[in-house]
Amino acid sequence: MAIVLEEEKKKTNWMGIISAIIFIAIIFFGGYYLFFTKPELLADIGAPQRLQDLSQLTKLSKFDPKTVIDSPNFKMLRDYSSALTLPQAGRDNPFQPL
Repeated sequence: MAIVLEEEKKKTNWMGIISAIIFIAIIFFGGYYLFFTKPELLADIGAPQRLQDLSQLTKLSKFDPKTVIDSPNFKMLRDYSSALTLPQAGRDNPFQPL
């Protein structure tokens, strides 16, 4: 008499598969509708108000750096920074014990 052992077959979760397919279809068709059939919906969104104000400021005046460099206030500025000294990285012989 032989004993037959069969593995229990896993049941397929059809509800999860169907819901995933529906979710992917909604994302796909929503993106298609938004970007290809109604592009005017995206065109109405403009730049923020602060950014529009900045673009108007750049159109108002022309900046000449030579006037800044030649000004007496710029010439009064002094450099108080010091040169950076970089430490030596590593050891001469990395295999030598400390």
